[in-house]
Amino acid sequence: MYGVYIKGVLLFVYIFVVCGILYCNHVAQRFSLLNKMFSRGFSPSAINTDMISKIFVINSTSAKRIESMSYHRFIVEENNNLNQTSMGRNSTYEQSTSNALESVTMKTVELPTSSTTTKSKFLLCTGTMGRLGNHLFEFASGYGIAARKDMLSVIRQKGLVDSIFELKNDSRLLLLPDLKECKTVPKRFERWCSRYDPRLENFTVNSNLWIGWGLQSWKYFNDSYRELREQLTFRKHIRDKVVSIQEGILKKFNFTSRSDVTFIGVHIRRGDMLTDPLGYDVATPEYLSRAVMFFQNYSNTVFTVCTLDLEWSKQYMPKNIKVEFIVGNSPEVDMALLAFSDHVIQTVGTFSWWSSWLNNGTVIYYKWPAKEGGKLRKTFSADYSDYFLPHWIGM
Repeated sequence: MYGVYIKGVLLFVYIFVVCGILYCNHVAQRFSLLNKMFSRGFSPSAINTDMISKIFVINSTSAKRIESMSYHRFIVEENNNLNQTSMGRNSTYEQSTSNALESVTMKTVELPTSSTTTKSKFLLCTGTMGRLGNHLFEFASGYGIAARKDMLSVIRQKGLVDSIFELKNDSRLLLLPDLKECKTVPKRFERWCSRYDPRLENFTVNSNLWIGWGLQSWKYFNDSYRELREQLTFRKHIRDKVVSIQEGILKKFNFTSRSDVTFIGVHIRRGDMLTDPLGYDVATPEYLSRAVMFFQNYSNTVFTVCTLDLEWSKQYMPKNIKVEFIVGNSPEVDMALLAFSDHVIQTVGTFSWWSSWLNNGTVIYYKWPAKEGGKLRKTFSADYSDYFLPHWIGM
């Protein structure tokens, strides 16, 4: 009886060992395939349907789906690697990423959210109306709303904003070589261009979307202030130009160090706003005098004036101060010069607004940018609080 029992046990052990050997050989073959996929020469094209089917015992339809998901995730992860540098980005690497994005038609973008899951993000498009100040409002508001709605704001590579600032892909922004995806998406319009419209953000995220037009309220993007300040870093050639201008001013007024001077940037816009039928109200000489007087107790002040109306500005800027009139620069250099001043006096317009927002000091603004009863006035809130930041000083 005991002999039969022992034989049965030995037979069971023999079968178990044989099965183990066969299984180990099976696993070794799959690891060999995995090693081929993830060798130093790995690319997303290495993940093909046939290989997936061999490694995982699944049907061809499921294998194709995994292949597609893996490729899309690679595209986004390569794009997100651009976050690691803010200056001197490798142009060859950036171009290869752009080409990869351009070659893929996708309605949503696969983003890694953890080590085990992915999450699809829909795209949020904005307009490109007007000049630099308007573009910045559209970019910033799109960025802020995308963050709140868990979407991706998109902007064109080498467009106006990207050519001036060192934009980089992050969890809220995607730079694309073109904006083909934005041409056929549903559109949502704000009710007023210069005040906050809460209804604009009252939508369910179930597709790509375009929003516009003006989006000129800080309330759309104040939650993303720190991220936007990082995004809106002037490119190095612009920063270098500002340093050169400031060094020339220091030499002219016999200062030896930047730290010895308090630069007050002044932007004066008149020109087209004098005759615009919308009803702009340009700043007055009295306003300039009051704004300059605000800084009378600051030490070693030098007022740098950026304007297209040089004759009017020279006539009405106070005479008992050190003042330098800046001429002959591009708009982005003028904006950077104002932003890198210690404080700012703005007049009217979105260029003044963004020069002030990018500045870290005290901002003085003209309280009445629109004529009462005019079309423009209706686009602002009653007290302009949706447009001007609460810590700015109105006069």
